[in-house]
Amino acid sequence: MTNREFYVAVANGTINDEIIAKANDLIAKHDASNEKRKSSESKEKKEVNDRRSIVLSLLSAEPTTVEVIAEQSGLSVGQVRSALTSLVKADLATKTEVKSGKSRKMNYSLKG
Repeated sequence: MTNREFYVAVANGTINDEIIAKANDLIAKHDASNEKRKSSESKEKKEVNDRRSIVLSLLSAEPTTVEVIAEQSGLSVGQVRSALTSLVKADLATKTEVKSGKSRKMNYSLKG
């Protein structure tokens, strides 16, 4: 039975053993596809994790700024800031605010 024949039969309200078997087959294929998608890491997620690892490797106990890490890593300031935010949320890094007159800067260091 083709998919078109299946859909026409369902649209017409025809239910028999062949229709039920086809529906169960399509459900199983759909579930397998979803499971495969869940278990694989997307390209974007892999890139984010790679940047996070690079930033983590450059952190030390000494506080440093986003700009310094960006310069050392070759990543953009935004990418470094995003990676540092996730590292702070994961409790792997600490963030401290340093005020200098009216301006303020965030320094990051390795938690430990």
